[in-house]
Amino acid sequence: MQTTKTKKSVSVREMGKMLGLKKVESYWLVKKNYFTTIQVAGRMRVMLDSFEDWYSGQFHYKKVDGTPPGTKWRDTTLSVPELAELLGIHSATAYELVKRVHLETTIIDRRIRVMRDSFECWYDSQDRYKKCSERRE
Repeated sequence: MQTTKTKKSVSVREMGKMLGLKKVESYWLVKKNYFTTIQVAGRMRVMLDSFEDWYSGQFHYKKVDGTPPGTKWRDTTLSVPELAELLGIHSATAYELVKRVHLETTIIDRRIRVMRDSFECWYDSQDRYKKCSERRE
């Protein structure tokens, strides 16, 4: 009976291949201390759990296999373009709306994300904008 082992770490090159990166950018991410690394036989390895945790909390890099990034933030925040699509308005109008109504925001990877509960609270208190799903045509 043969048991299969699950990998707990990957080489920096393997991590770079998962993201479609070249050698320099892969090592740059390691140098920025985004992941937990270990040395095995003199070679640097990236711990998979820390890599997946980092990947789920950022939106800039995308895996080659198509797994969407930012799963940690998708349930609690909206990007401004997502907000614009939800309300059926232009993205510039959505940015103005975020500033004007003072919706609670957070910045992730130099991008503004609107807190979903803040948006829902504002949406329930106004009657000018309607979600595309609620409009009658």
